[in-house]
Amino acid sequence: MTTEKELLRQKIIEFQQTIAELKLTLAQKEELFDKNTKDSFLSLLDIMDAFEALENNLETKKDSLDKTAKMLGKNIISIHRKLVRHVQSASIIPLTFPRNKATRELCKIIETREDPELENETILEIVKKGYINTRDGIVLRKAEVITVLNDNF
Repeated sequence: MTTEKELLRQKIIEFQQTIAELKLTLAQKEELFDKNTKDSFLSLLDIMDAFEALENNLETKKDSLDKTAKMLGKNIISIHRKLVRHVQSASIIPLTFPRNKATRELCKIIETREDPELENETILEIVKKGYINTRDGIVLRKAEVITVLNDNF
C-alpha cells in the first residue's frame, strides 16, 4: 500500500518529467520558428535584389523610356522602398565594411584579382549585398564580394 508521501513523490516526478518534455518541445518550436523566420527574410532579400536590379536597369535606360514605362519605374521604386522599410523594421540592414576588408564571417569571396596597389582581402566589388539582423547580431546572408589577392611568391 502506497502512502500519501509516496503518492506525492510520484506526482512530483511526473510533473518534473512533464515540465522537461514541455521545455524541450518549446525549444524545438522556437528553433523551427527562428528557421522559418530566417528563411522568409532570405526570400525577401532575394526579392529586394530583383527590385534593385530592375531599378538599375531602368536608371540606365531612363532617357529612352516613354511615359508609361517611367510610371512603371516609379511604381517599382515605390514597392522596393516599402520592402526595404519592412526589412529594416525587423532590424535587418545591409552589411557595411568600414575598412573595406572582407572577413569570413561577413563575406563569401566569389572572385579574386591582383592589384599591387591594394592589400589582400580589400573589397573591389560587392556583387551581392549581405544582411545582418542587428537585434540578434546574426548574419542572415553573407555578402558576395570580389577581393584583392596578390601573388607574393
